[in-house]
Amino acid sequence: MARLRQNTRRLRGKALDSLKLAIEFFNRPQEAGRVEATLMFLQHAFETLLKAKIWEERGTITEPRGRISHRFDKCLGIAKSDLHLINDDEAITLATIDGLRDCAAHYLLEMSEDSLYLHVQAGVTLFAALLERSFGERLADYLPNRILPVCVSPPQDIQIFLDSEYQHVRSLLAPGRRQQAEVHARLRPLLIMESSVQGNVQQPTTAEVMRTAIRLRSGEDWRTIFPGVATLRIETSGQGPTLSVRFTRDTRAAPVRLLRPGEDAEGATLVREVDLLQRYSMGVRKLASHLGLSEPKTRALIHHLKLQEDSECFKVIPEAGISKRYSPKALERLREVLPSVDMDEVWQQYPSG
Repeated sequence: MARLRQNTRRLRGKALDSLKLAIEFFNRPQEAGRVEATLMFLQHAFETLLKAKIWEERGTITEPRGRISHRFDKCLGIAKSDLHLINDDEAITLATIDGLRDCAAHYLLEMSEDSLYLHVQAGVTLFAALLERSFGERLADYLPNRILPVCVSPPQDIQIFLDSEYQHVRSLLAPGRRQQAEVHARLRPLLIMESSVQGNVQQPTTAEVMRTAIRLRSGEDWRTIFPGVATLRIETSGQGPTLSVRFTRDTRAAPVRLLRPGEDAEGATLVREVDLLQRYSMGVRKLASHLGLSEPKTRALIHHLKLQEDSECFKVIPEAGISKRYSPKALERLREVLPSVDMDEVWQQYPSG
């Protein structure tokens, strides 16, 4: 392989250091700060690895005249839509790890040992794949065989794993034993997984967590509460040091249908009713922050793509206060076109945004 750029080598080295620390914290014997540190270093490992590849391809990891490097979601968008480095299932794994890290760093979350293991082992598996795709290198050349996430009995079936997770939450909701803080902390990772599968990666609000707890307490099946997660399955191969774990979507699972206002649910196998404010969850300011653009330039790009003419991307919701709202699909379309569009030309066409 051709000699890498200097910053590429440095970023790749930082990525490997963070991965080693994530594995080290996962395997530590004491629990104090273990989950939080594991997720923080795992997310940092992926962010710096993606930045290493982007730097190697582009020679920069900032926007023109930008002051800070790309955020994780920007790196993810470039890796998926521009560099074609990752597929849809891998993007879900990375978005979930990023969401879990955000929750661990800025709020409270609680994960079972099985849940943490699955995400860490899936992360190690994906990191190894990305390292080989990006730089033609084997992770095994950097880690001795003894360095891996340790789990006595790794989960093999996601349905059994999730059944166990939800049964535990329901037990905490039982009469006379309601532990609201712990319930909410256990539900947040599951809600983050669901939002990642649905392509609407965001932290769950307190109201969303409370609504989910109420639905579980009423006895509603978790598959109807989390229809996206219900389509996931675990792929495992190898054993011991060569064990690989991947999250993939089960093509045999019933498709999730978003029930739009006024639409008949007849004939739907699995229906999810979505609050409009959840579906169209972003204003221009939030879109701009994800894209690394100013708000006026984001509006100009929106007009250029005619997103407001697409009901899947845009809706006017007067109850929202800020009535013009955009969906994750709008953000995806903006991200896809941004690397190839001439923003100076777009700005000349729509200078007022």
